[in-house]
Parts: sequence; C-alpha cells; structure tokens
Amino acid sequence: MANSRSGESVVERINKLLSAFERRKPRYTISALATETGIPNSTTHRLVAELCDVGFLDRDDNGLVGIGPRMWELASRSNDLEEFRRRGRPVLEGIEEAVKEDVSLSVPSFDDFTVLYLERLNEHGPDRNLAEVAGRLNMHSTSPGLAMLAFAPVDVQEEFLNGEIPQCTPQTETDPARLRARFAQIRERGYARLAGVLVEENVGYSVPVRGRQNKVIGALSVVTRRDVDKHRIIVPVLAAAGRSLSRLMGSEYRRYSARQWSSLRL
Repeated sequence: MANSRSGESVVERINKLLSAFERRKPRYTISALATETGIPNSTTHRLVAELCDVGFLDRDDNGLVGIGPRMWELASRSNDLEEFRRRGRPVLEGIEEAVKEDVSLSVPSFDDFTVLYLERLNEHGPDRNLAEVAGRLNMHSTSPGLAMLAFAPVDVQEEFLNGEIPQCTPQTETDPARLRARFAQIRERGYARLAGVLVEENVGYSVPVRGRQNKVIGALSVVTRRDVDKHRIIVPVLAAAGRSLSRLMGSEYRRYSARQWSSLRL
C-alpha cells in the first residue's frame, strides 16, 4: 500500500481514523476527526467517504461520523474473542448472581502487556470501576492482568519484568523483584487480589481462564468495595467459575490451589 508524504500507509491512516472513536467520543465532524488524528482534511474527507461507502463508518443526519454496522457484523461472525465472550457471558451472570458485585471477563495482550475487557456486568458493585468493555488497562495495575501474568509462560513474565514498567498510579507496584514475588504468591493461592491501586476504595479479585493445552486465554474478575470485602464468598465462586469456563474453552482439569479457600488470610 502506497505511503503518504508523512510516511504513513493508507492502512495506517484508516487505523488512525477508526481508532479515534471511543465511548466518550462516539461521533465526530470530519474536520474534528482530521484534527484528532492529524490527517490532512482533504485526505480525511476522501477516506471517510470510502469507509462510509463500505459500511465501516456511517454519517448521521447532522453530518456526524461514527462506527458503522459493518464493523460489528464482521467482528461478531469471525472473531475468536466474540466466541469467548458469548461462552463467558452465562458464567459471568452466575458469578454476579452469587456475589452481587461488579464482574468482568478479559483477555491478555502480551504484546503490550495490557488487559482488554470483553464483557462486564455492573448492576451491583462499587460506583467507580475503570474497566470498560472494549477498553484496555495496564496488566500490572489490575487484578486480571496480574492473574494472567502470574500464570503466563516464564519467558513472557521475564519480558515484562525486564522491560519498562509504567507507574500508572502512586500505588502501582513497579519493582521487578516485588512483582516476581507477587506472581509466585498468586500461583500459590490460585487467584490475584489487588486493593486500592486504580480506585482507592476498590478491591479486585481475579482467576485465570485456560484454553487448549492449558494456555492462559483470559481472566474472570470481581470488583467490590474494600469496606465490604467478601473474599470468603468471592474467591470460591470465582475459582469454580474459572474451572467451568476453562473446560468450556477446551482446557484439561487443573486445580487452582491446594489451599482451603475458607482459611485464607489476606
């Protein structure tokens, strides 16, 4: 694909345009989209027209542009993540019914060490939770990210620990030695617990979900308020749900921990 004068290919520019749309910014004027992406106005007009023609974008009666139905159609029928989300939804509903808290399903991105949230049920739970469906957070700043890293292959862990670990909040742990010790603790316990890192009053619990060949493919999580922490209920429910979803995704049976959940000291 031919590059522009700036060196960007057409595909890279289309990616920029599509990536500009967020939950908080679902629609733009074409001029605002050009400003947001830094793509010349004339080029933005041309690319937006072509993307609207194929349904990747659509334009409303006010001339505002947003993501089109064709994007959802293609992703829904041919994406492994959508299949994982569909299988995970009933499991999430069971967790929510049991613990009456905010629950979510996420997957790891070990390329940039982020967590991508596929589904979230938030009828219950704390008022503030930074996790959003189709949103990303840094792995080491979330309980699902820590759970997935702790059970990831050793070479993946070492790549993370030897790289630059961002300080997301003042409470974020960035010391490789302490993170390594935390990974070991999570493996020994079978779950991750993270309190007061992204939101001071919240605590999150997560267990890994495995797929074929027992590879870690995601995590189930519960977020609750620290002042009503119900770990004696949450941890066993998460553990059972994690095993159930793992079996659905093709994993062999594997115990999370030999410890008794009711006797855990946090």
